[in-house]
Amino acid sequence: MGDLALSLLIMLSLLGIAALLMSLLRKYRMRHYAIPVRDSSKGHRFHMVDMFVNTTYCNVDGSRLIHGAQCDICGICVDDSNMKQANKRIPCRAACIKDQSARHHWVQGNLPPYSECLVCGEECGVLKPLADLRCSWCKATAHDGCAAKTEVCDLGRYRRFIVPPNCIEVKWAGVKGTRTRHMEIKHVVHPDIEKWMPLIVICNRKSGSNEGELLLQSFRDVLNPAQVIDINDIRPESALEWCNLLPDVNFCLLVCGGDGTIGWVLTAIEKLQLQNPPSMCILPLGTGNDLSRVLGWGEGHAGPVDVTSIFSDVEQSRAVKLDSSLCRFASSKKLFLMFFFQTYIMNNYLSVGVDALVTLNFHRQRESWPALFAHRLINKFCYFTYGTKDVLERECKHLHKRLKVELDGRELELPELEGVVVLNIASWGGGCQPWGNAGPTEDGWITPKSVYDDGILEVMGLFSSFHIAQLQLGLATPLRLGHASTVKITLHGGNAPMQVDGEPWEQHPGSITVTHRGQAAMRALGAAGLKGSSSVTGAS
Repeated sequence: MGDLALSLLIMLSLLGIAALLMSLLRKYRMRHYAIPVRDSSKGHRFHMVDMFVNTTYCNVDGSRLIHGAQCDICGICVDDSNMKQANKRIPCRAACIKDQSARHHWVQGNLPPYSECLVCGEECGVLKPLADLRCSWCKATAHDGCAAKTEVCDLGRYRRFIVPPNCIEVKWAGVKGTRTRHMEIKHVVHPDIEKWMPLIVICNRKSGSNEGELLLQSFRDVLNPAQVIDINDIRPESALEWCNLLPDVNFCLLVCGGDGTIGWVLTAIEKLQLQNPPSMCILPLGTGNDLSRVLGWGEGHAGPVDVTSIFSDVEQSRAVKLDSSLCRFASSKKLFLMFFFQTYIMNNYLSVGVDALVTLNFHRQRESWPALFAHRLINKFCYFTYGTKDVLERECKHLHKRLKVELDGRELELPELEGVVVLNIASWGGGCQPWGNAGPTEDGWITPKSVYDDGILEVMGLFSSFHIAQLQLGLATPLRLGHASTVKITLHGGNAPMQVDGEPWEQHPGSITVTHRGQAAMRALGAAGLKGSSSVTGAS
């Protein structure tokens, strides 16, 4: 017996040491996040264009282009066969320069129609195919002979969102002579720009039906390329390093993606414990986009990329606070004489049962065939297919017999149902408002509106997959179970599907406790920006 106790003690000690080392490693990694900067001397960042809409000429040999390549950053256009020559002969716009002020980066020809010279005010770009110049920073145009008379660039209409290249100092990182060698930002100086609120764009190029890639290209054309982060290559924590470089500046994040991407970034902000956290705007690219609807950013971005309209929305948005909840999952089984538990941060909603089952089936299929789920319409069709399948199979039948739900310590008597949803916002399931409008319930008391900043969680039940479809079409009444600041759900008698903010898994028996944690800094549009608003908007 003594040997067994000694073995257990040694094992627990080793586990404790391992946990301590992992904690120290995480803290070390958190201190070493950095913003990578592309070396412009290595050439341009080209993307292929199937057909140029306007009359376009090659910046290398002057030939007329029907299709070819265009640089995301400086905007030069070349024939496919001239890309290597362009990298050698034509410099690309640099993210950082050693100068006292920002300078124009002139690109030859391909000016917009009816362009006027910045210096003399006369029309330019009409005498020959590659006539005159255009600045890739401020988008101003000038005659070849006039450009020398203006050197300092004011960065154009959206200067308040741009980090000027002369304000950035970089350093080399990685092993010299290897592929890991790269530049990263070392220091940033505050520019003399009125109402400066630099915008950091976070997007995944694989989001949507190529929408993510188009958005990244469009924002690199206007902003400093170091401000545009593709989280397919760079983690959100590295993008948030801007806030540590300039802790006294109010940064604004524009997250292009669905609820899962937004939750990922919000979790990163929470984990880093920034001195001055950025406020977040949303450009919805996901399938449900419930948080985007609640905050007034629309149900989903569609059509061509209009950067002017997006910047206008960011300027008109106002700061709001979004409740953030802590979800603690405690297993009913012991591991090495200790109960196993995990924690997650919830911003939108949590669900157990049939709602999570549909999401879990979709998630598994998307993991197997990611290329098949690149379009929002295909994703919605797959959700419909899995929902219809469960109407016949009813895998979560009699779930109420395996659940115990407590609201602020008060246990509920559950009717026969197949799912329970805990809501933090007014929108759920791709635009459905189960708690949106105040009204009487079965027991006679008035249901308050669901708002995103009151510290209160709303709980509803789902009878079946068919009930979900009826709710989304407005043909059924939601089963409102109540509201509370603390919700505890106990699962027993087997596993059940579960999700938090669209991230599903198979939950083992145990307890799930949801409590108010704090508030995240967000930005909202229109009526959604009013205090405690519960309005849900459509596409903007």
